[in-house]
Amino acid sequence: MIKKLFLIITALSLSVTLTACRGAGDNIKNDRRFMVSALGFETDGFLIKVTSELIIINSEDPETPPRAKTFSAKSSTVTGALEDISARLSRPMLLEHCGIIAIGDRMNEKRFSEICDYCFAENRITLSAYMISVPDPEELLSGEPESSAAVGYDIMNIIEQQNAANGINTNSRFFEVESARESGKSTFFLPRFEKTESGAVFGGIAVFEHDKQKELVSRENINADSLKRISKR
Repeated sequence: MIKKLFLIITALSLSVTLTACRGAGDNIKNDRRFMVSALGFETDGFLIKVTSELIIINSEDPETPPRAKTFSAKSSTVTGALEDISARLSRPMLLEHCGIIAIGDRMNEKRFSEICDYCFAENRITLSAYMISVPDPEELLSGEPESSAAVGYDIMNIIEQQNAANGINTNSRFFEVESARESGKSTFFLPRFEKTESGAVFGGIAVFEHDKQKELVSRENINADSLKRISKR
């Protein structure tokens, strides 16, 4: 009940502007800041795999443009995986700038609930971050950004453009998904993204029931009536 109340208050008052480059990461040194633009989650057997897309700003040389790197780690817990990633960095990750929470196709109900609990308890992650469905979070986030400093921020822009273009809002910000789950709704929708040669593309809508992805609706078949029908099942 406290969690639900907090989400309602947050939904009414939240107004966050997320500010907006590529390679696999090993150790990073020097005086730099590491802003997390996106987090990806996938199950791998009994473990959970976490991928973090970082925007690296070299504070010693303001002339150097920001660049993005991805880091991945597996652990029995979300916290453990993120701690493994942090151990490779010379400075803490700044989770406050995370704009995307990407959920992989192999995600199960238990791990999905664990991710939501972690993101809710970790007050550095803004509740206005978008949740999305992807085939493979690491593959998507490791691609080249097209129009911003990071793939995560490209995806944010695409979601907002889609909402404006077709007038259909999937209510996929984290606090909206959590509000639905806490109010007892079994069905919710997440935007579906895939990696192509031209970068991250919007592929449709993923239908989740009881915290598990059950169906994919292609972008050609998305309309208000079809989503309304699905949500009533």
